[in-house]
Amino acid sequence: MFDYKSVFEEFMLRVNTQNAIAIWWALGLSDDKEMTTREKFSEFKFFFEYAMTRNRIIEYDLKNKRAIFSGDEPAVVVDRIFADFPIDQLSDYGGDREKIFLGYMYTKFDGWAVLNEGTTLCIPD
Repeated sequence: MFDYKSVFEEFMLRVNTQNAIAIWWALGLSDDKEMTTREKFSEFKFFFEYAMTRNRIIEYDLKNKRAIFSGDEPAVVVDRIFADFPIDQLSDYGGDREKIFLGYMYTKFDGWAVLNEGTTLCIPD
């Protein structure tokens, strides 16, 4: 997995308008053959939590076009954003190469937005 923490600001600029699959790839999760699908997804979610604690990712309601400031802990927010992730339908290993995973990740672009410089809101494309 890519060490995004050491170059966090630069990494956030690279993924600021990306959908879930592009972030997954940028994190290098698809390259790791040792971790289980659950472990990879856990690392993926931890990235979102980490970015939320640094005020770079916020929860965002795409339908109503507004940020959500619930006051919930980042882990709770991330669980809410990815509550529909089909983890139980994926293989223990290599699940991130299966159709159901790819279909979800290519189309998952709602639930969060990235804040750049604290003034620009970047919604995933």
